[in-house]
Amino acid sequence: MKLRGQEPEKPPAQAVLEQNAEERNFVMSKRSNEKRITREVRVIKFLREQAKLSIRQAANRAGLSMSLVAHMEQGRTGITQASLNKLLSVYGSTYATFEMFASGRVELPLDIRSECLELIKSMSLDQLKTAQPVLASLSLRK
Repeated sequence: MKLRGQEPEKPPAQAVLEQNAEERNFVMSKRSNEKRITREVRVIKFLREQAKLSIRQAANRAGLSMSLVAHMEQGRTGITQASLNKLLSVYGSTYATFEMFASGRVELPLDIRSECLELIKSMSLDQLKTAQPVLASLSLRK
């Protein structure tokens, strides 16, 4: 809702992107030789890798240029709301997931496979019996 004299509300994703950019005192709208690896940049790359897509595949499916996706992941250009929406859709992810990682509420795993294996190693036999059917069903999906 816009009150007189106030700016219109921005979509949540754009507000987070702008807020995080402001916190780092920069706004990148065009390609730059300077790399700014922000949380948002790391999240976009992480989500692509989790979707098991190359930069080329992600770009093609999102209708973006390969160089744009590469530059976003390298922190050489800003992430627009439109590009973010397209990429999240291609990655099978949601804004809520993006925001959860980008805000820092949940840290990005350094290596999800190793992290999962460590969790499995720490489980009791009863916990493993519960988790095994879920893991088995997920490994069948491709």
